[in-house]
Amino acid sequence: MDTSITAEAFLDRLPSPQAEVVIRGVPREVAALTIWRTAHGVTQEVRGAIRAAVVDSLARPDLEVPFGVPVQYRAELFSLLGISLGFTATTTTQVDSADTWVHNVLMPAGATRVQLRAKSARTISRPSRGTVVRIPGREAGVLIGAGRQGVTGVDLSVITDTVDAADRIQAMLGSEQNSAPAVLCFRLGAHEFTRLPQPFYAGVLDIVEEDVSASIGGGMMYQTMVGDEVAPPLPGLFISLLTRAHLNAYYGTRAALNADNASRLSVNRRYDLVR
Repeated sequence: MDTSITAEAFLDRLPSPQAEVVIRGVPREVAALTIWRTAHGVTQEVRGAIRAAVVDSLARPDLEVPFGVPVQYRAELFSLLGISLGFTATTTTQVDSADTWVHNVLMPAGATRVQLRAKSARTISRPSRGTVVRIPGREAGVLIGAGRQGVTGVDLSVITDTVDAADRIQAMLGSEQNSAPAVLCFRLGAHEFTRLPQPFYAGVLDIVEEDVSASIGGGMMYQTMVGDEVAPPLPGLFISLLTRAHLNAYYGTRAALNADNASRLSVNRRYDLVR
């Protein structure tokens, strides 16, 4: 199969550090594709690239890629009837962001750079679920268990250094206008050491804000939160960063759009228009 796949790391592209995966030379018999990411030995579908419609080529940013480790990508190709036609080759990249970023999984545009507090993610608990049953006539109890849980009750407190960053963190729990579930994606800086899985998806129900210097003209605040490891929303659920509205706002006419972009793939990659 002549279909090619490449992945490139971008540290300064909005809204946060990311890997962009580009597939080119897709045969006509292919109607859709799914991009798979493997990192830390775990293989997952890339959000926003699940049975994505494709004509010749496709580009997708991976906004949940972990930092500081090799990450492999490959694409699975599907016919119009949904039959798998096989996989592309595998490509590898590494996003070496030194900073820690957090965003609500379904509100990626609100991604915010933060600093972990010294106490954060230092104590990690993964309890087993079970009950000890006491049976008459037996000295020892019997454990009835249901396996081990994910990380529970982990301190995820961070420091924000501007009022705008604090506002963005608080907005991650939703508002009257946006009721997205409070599942936050934590991607720790490449040089941070914790035993948390990466990326770490946390269910967070409250973020307690503590002023450090904002009241005297600075911007530093503590954002104190505790979370449990949760499954992220289905990867088929996503908010597109680049929309038709961005294109229409920048280009007055279809002719202007075509004159400025050589192909559909070029239009697909105009992330610079997202503000």
